[in-house]
Amino acid sequence: MSCVLRGVVCCAFLCLPSLAFAQLDSSLDPSFGDAGRSAFAIVSRDPAETPGALNWAQVAPFKVLPRGDGSAIVWSNAATPYDLPISTSSVPVAVRILANGVWDTSWGASGGGRTVIYVGEDYSWRANDAVSTPDGGSAVVGTIDNPDGSSDMAVWKFTAAGQADSSFGNGGLRRLRRDGLPSDAGKALHLADLDVTGVGFPVPNLLIVAGNVRDGLSGPHGLGLTLMDLTGTLCPSSVAGCGNVVAGDVGLSTEWGMLRIGTGLCPNGADIDVADLTKFDAGVAEAIPVLIRGCGDTAVVKHTVMGNNGGSWRWTTNSAYANTGRSLVTFGAGFRVDGNAIVHAPDASLPLGSESLVIAGARALSNGSQPLMMVARLNRTTFSAQTYDADPPGDSWLSPGAYADALLVQPDGKLILGGGMALSSWTFGDSLLMRLNADLTPDPSFGNLSASLPGRQIYGYAIGGTDRDNRINAIALTPDGKLLAAGYAYASNDGNARYGSLMRMRLEGDRIFANGVDGQQ
Repeated sequence: MSCVLRGVVCCAFLCLPSLAFAQLDSSLDPSFGDAGRSAFAIVSRDPAETPGALNWAQVAPFKVLPRGDGSAIVWSNAATPYDLPISTSSVPVAVRILANGVWDTSWGASGGGRTVIYVGEDYSWRANDAVSTPDGGSAVVGTIDNPDGSSDMAVWKFTAAGQADSSFGNGGLRRLRRDGLPSDAGKALHLADLDVTGVGFPVPNLLIVAGNVRDGLSGPHGLGLTLMDLTGTLCPSSVAGCGNVVAGDVGLSTEWGMLRIGTGLCPNGADIDVADLTKFDAGVAEAIPVLIRGCGDTAVVKHTVMGNNGGSWRWTTNSAYANTGRSLVTFGAGFRVDGNAIVHAPDASLPLGSESLVIAGARALSNGSQPLMMVARLNRTTFSAQTYDADPPGDSWLSPGAYADALLVQPDGKLILGGGMALSSWTFGDSLLMRLNADLTPDPSFGNLSASLPGRQIYGYAIGGTDRDNRINAIALTPDGKLLAAGYAYASNDGNARYGSLMRMRLEGDRIFANGVDGQQ
């Protein structure tokens, strides 16, 4: 515990794929689940009723966390009661999928192979993001809605076995309850080492918690950022690097600090919604860029930084960036731009390339129709943005659009987007992956959707012998170089129920030992 937060070859050539061998980059891994896919349904709080056979359910995965043994934890929101639409009240649920794609029914704290987060019958609650912790467990950020209409950010922590971590907060929960009737929502979470006081010794393994904050039950939200360690101890208000406001002391014996940036982050004054955040050090001290949705025709990245400000070490807006510390990505009037994911993606070809960021999302018409995948690379003063379709020319299933919901950087600097595209209409569609080179050009070595659409691959999803609508909501690299994609697949063709889904793809067809082309991994 840091004093900062506590105190203040087959060597034969025949084994190599020939030039005529089918494209393996992006192909589903046949050694995982059912031909590369694994579906699961949360149909009841009663462990006797789950897992078992797939059944009518509403499951919306939002994060996949690979583990060193090849398994993965998938966090989802599941509707309650379980036969209601996913837009109704939901609870966060985690399951563990083994390296072979089988649901581990022995894992979890709630019986039946899952961990269900519970707050109380008088509340509703949901989660938005999760990270792996060094002890093999996970931390989850979300929102608790109170009976009086207010809401709080909240962070939960779990052990590797899926049990609530009793050493964290109050029985595994740290509720960020502020005074009054706040309308706060926990949105994004990131684990990082941070030099909070400028002494040159970063505090290890701090959770950066980001969310929408508002005093009262109406009006626009601002941005709230705070830090806590892996015991749930919040950054104290006595440390300037913890933020610019006292964030209240409800339920805590000491006050804590928050970097709070008021309304007006959207150029049009719209109500903001925090989408994602990342962190990098190079050139700008402890910089934490935050991606914001909801700004209509502009995607916004708000740049924050811990560093020397007026003689003291503070957490504040990063003035090294234009527009009062904001990067604004727009395609002009008549378009809506949503950023859904942000990564730190260094690019040596750009000035101050180590500070380079990439965001992914969608650019649509102003009414949200006809979306295209959107990617933008940002530096301190400008951006370079591209859009990509997933509709091969002459295809009889005219696609009304595609979007990116998830983004990651490969070790070689290439970028992978995960999301979805529609076939014929948005009532049916498929999961979508796309790989880009560092300069945002499509990578032709990836995917085989169409010769005219390099770098793209879509994935059908057969259940009961019928192809079902499915999407990708989260992606992650496995330790052995494969890709995990979590999302949902419709349980029936009428779109009334959704299963959770996990797929595993092979990224590099020529790296047979890392990616199991020989079928041995």
